[in-house]
Amino acid sequence: MTIHHQMSRFAAEHHVQEVGVDDLFFSTTDHRGVVTDFNDVFVRLSRFPAEELNGAAHNVIRHPDMPGGVFRVMWDTLHAGEPFVGYVRNRAKDGAGYDVLATVTPLPDGGFLSVRTAPTTDTFALASRLYFEMNAVEQWVINNDGVNRRDAADVGSRRLQKELEKEGIAGYRDLMYDLLPGEVAELERRSGIDIDELGRRNAMSAAVVAVYRALDDFMAEQEAMTATVTALQAVSARLDAETGTTSRVAGEPDNLRIEGPAATLLFAPLQVWANMRDIVAEYIAALQELLAVLPPLSEQARFYVALARLHALMTSQFAAGEADRSQSIRTLVAALKEGLATMSTLVAERQRVSRRVELKDGSVLNLLEIPLPDDRRLARRHPRRGAGGGHGVAAGHRAGRVPAGFGGPAAQSAGRRHAGDARTDRVSSRRRHDLPGPPRFRDPAGWRYPGHGGRTAGWGD
Repeated sequence: MTIHHQMSRFAAEHHVQEVGVDDLFFSTTDHRGVVTDFNDVFVRLSRFPAEELNGAAHNVIRHPDMPGGVFRVMWDTLHAGEPFVGYVRNRAKDGAGYDVLATVTPLPDGGFLSVRTAPTTDTFALASRLYFEMNAVEQWVINNDGVNRRDAADVGSRRLQKELEKEGIAGYRDLMYDLLPGEVAELERRSGIDIDELGRRNAMSAAVVAVYRALDDFMAEQEAMTATVTALQAVSARLDAETGTTSRVAGEPDNLRIEGPAATLLFAPLQVWANMRDIVAEYIAALQELLAVLPPLSEQARFYVALARLHALMTSQFAAGEADRSQSIRTLVAALKEGLATMSTLVAERQRVSRRVELKDGSVLNLLEIPLPDDRRLARRHPRRGAGGGHGVAAGHRAGRVPAGFGGPAAQSAGRRHAGDARTDRVSSRRRHDLPGPPRFRDPAGWRYPGHGGRTAGWGD
């Protein structure tokens, strides 16, 4: 049984036409779901005459294999003002099905834009299985409990949530955030569309291609950031575990029968760390809190970058081939602008949190850099030399417990840093990274898009 057939509710229905990897198409509707615009690829795949599609309810292409619960999730997402992404089986006029990855976004002036492509990743197989399960439960409650299709859709959406949790996915939003970047990347890898050639067709397509190219490196940066966050979380968890081990070991010297200068020299490094462990633990806890915020921000940023790339690809292809349809192009550009605005806001927030993580990461590193003296005779001659005041290493100097030379500047300033002296809470020069800021795009109409995520006159709301 193929992936296409796994979705089918009826065993006898296996007539599904393939969608080509370069078959990008779109349609727009008003707030009621009435079709207001579309491109030629939609006409070809739906096999409806253009005059029949224009003004028709969009559900004229709804296929019986599609569970109502998916559309319930879609409308809940759209009414929350967010884009929806999902796999959909549409129905052509002759009854044939065709499977697509559909993105649906609210338009600034009302209504919705749907851009569709061929599914290209293995996530489609998971969706097909989930849809089959949803269809089964929806049909069961309709046939056995006598519920209407609206209530059955509620049952289907709840079943979808349970099935996602079984797969280790927290909810449908997490599924969307994961599948769209992967689908767009695979589409771009397989596609035969020459994006540079599209940019040479006319001024409008050239402007949109420029936006698309501006997102090239930016998408790679989002992927790198996701990998970095994962690595930092692992290191943070390890530091947390080792701090706990240090706390247990710190009391062991009291059980050893070693006294005098020998004990001081032998146990001084451990005593330094023992005095600092509470401070370090607080910094690690704060770092972990920040790291918990970064992953969802990074996932959202990746999602909106992928959505912007898909919209830019669709818009540039359409503008290059049908430049005379100015109203359609304006609609596509408006959706692209709206997506870029949201993307830039998310990226700016992610950058802000990333810089806070860098600062905290550098502070933890500074606290952990405790160089030991090469000449321990110096420590014997000056057992009380060192900075006074503070606590941690400095407190050890005052009490005569820690010989001079143990603890670098970062360790000796731990008390001041713990007290809130912001000047000491800085990133180690060896750990400083140059993170890219939000990009600045020039939109096709000539307005400059602000990198800080705000809006200027001309972008529209």
